[in-house]
Amino acid sequence: MRCETLAMVEINIQNLHLQMDNIAGHEHRIQPIVARAAALLTERLYERWANGRRAPDSDSIESLNAPPVSLNLGSMSNEQAAYQIATAWLEALALRLQP
Repeated sequence: MRCETLAMVEINIQNLHLQMDNIAGHEHRIQPIVARAAALLTERLYERWANGRRAPDSDSIESLNAPPVSLNLGSMSNEQAAYQIATAWLEALALRLQP
């Protein structure tokens, strides 16, 4: 029997700056989309580290700048928007953690 231990990762987003244009009528969707994006990011990080990829050595990253994400909230679901945001965050984090 093989037992594996995966270090738990705590994600604490203290400040999140969003710039949004042309969201009239979709304002109520922003909080659920961002909350889901954070959950997706956590899930995807866990998957990466559970599959043998090395977890970061640093205890914290002071700041992280992800590239802009263009979303058309009129034609996409909350899940689609959250997935695109989480992907941008994950890619920015991966670049930051490269040796």
